[in-house]
Amino acid sequence: MADVSLPMDGSSDRAQLLLVGALTLAVVFLSLSLLLNSVIYTENLATRQTNTDVEKATTFRFVAVDVLGDAIEHVNRGDASDFGTRRDDYRNVTGVAIRTLGNQSATDSLATDVERRTVSRGTRIADDNATSTLTPENDSTGNWTVVTDARVRNARLHVETDDVVRIVVDDGTARDVVLDGTANELRVEGESEACSLGGGRNWVDLTAARVDGERCRPLTTLPFDDEVNVSIANGTDATGTYSLVVDRYEAGTRSAVDTRNYPGQCAPPSPPTYNDSDAGGPYTSPAVYAATANVSVASPDIDYRRTVRTAPGEVGGPPTDPTFERYDVTNTSTSLRVNWNVTDPNGDFDYVAVGLYNVSDGSTEVSPSNYTTSDGDVTFTGLSNSTAYAINATAVDGATPENRRTVSEIHSPDGGGGCPP
Repeated sequence: MADVSLPMDGSSDRAQLLLVGALTLAVVFLSLSLLLNSVIYTENLATRQTNTDVEKATTFRFVAVDVLGDAIEHVNRGDASDFGTRRDDYRNVTGVAIRTLGNQSATDSLATDVERRTVSRGTRIADDNATSTLTPENDSTGNWTVVTDARVRNARLHVETDDVVRIVVDDGTARDVVLDGTANELRVEGESEACSLGGGRNWVDLTAARVDGERCRPLTTLPFDDEVNVSIANGTDATGTYSLVVDRYEAGTRSAVDTRNYPGQCAPPSPPTYNDSDAGGPYTSPAVYAATANVSVASPDIDYRRTVRTAPGEVGGPPTDPTFERYDVTNTSTSLRVNWNVTDPNGDFDYVAVGLYNVSDGSTEVSPSNYTTSDGDVTFTGLSNSTAYAINATAVDGATPENRRTVSEIHSPDGGGGCPP
């Protein structure tokens, strides 16, 4: 999706942008509050007090979820280079809006509060260059993987094609979304119905199942309620922008995608799939994936309390798989040291299994061992600096059935084996 945002040069510009965002969200609050009041005064007077307070409380909860979600999308489009700044921006934007809503609610004899709780980290993948083809960073290949083994939300494109381009969503069974510029239609293979594409650029929201704002039923069959791989075929035949947010941290996202797109190459490949900033092609940035809050509404007749969660454009329930926050490999002349940090959304991390394999023949150098610390490291010694090794790490939780995520990178001691130092 094409993102429209103000230029930000330094902390003063970021503060101005955050203030604009906060005031915009406050206006949404006020508008919805006025709309609610107009409904309230049409209620039956005999049941007005209790019923309208319940309606106010319910509407307040819905509005809070929407506004917190808008705040997430607003700050994710900013230029923050680290998640801490992104999280602070979210709190600054929502703080102004929450205070404004509280002041307005007081005029209706309601005491309201939105207590922000958790902020979940993810990664935003985007290409903001409308003239770009749908290809990796500095790479002309049209067939490539966008993301692997991740929950995906708010997957949006603003694209144009005179040919046939495929977006493949795979949860173990591949589903092809066909953008057919020759027939001006969008199809999902296996579905009889098609959705119309207008001339020029078209807005396609894969997770909301909409094309140019209209519902597209075939898109509702895509399995975004589970971890998926997303890939593009014939991306050189389309131009446009896109963005999506995934639940994997940036380190795991980039490592897994690079391994898929450049098999056999040392980490990181040159060029990698994504840039680490908006330089005119596809890039990644740390993002807020979801947030929770305690919502309360009190009046003389009700005491309403709920815990809410917002993740704009998410299909299905919250993510459950552990994810690598950090995965680093450093080398000496005869050793490789692997350092990791794993986060589990359910708090039931079990172990990380790490193994070492010879890339040239696929043989096992060191069988996987299980490490029960989520923040740990292991060093493989006595290695040849003329050999490239694949280091596989799998994070596993204690659920039944267990959830797991894997990263794999190729390295060699002291930069030998064809690997960069």
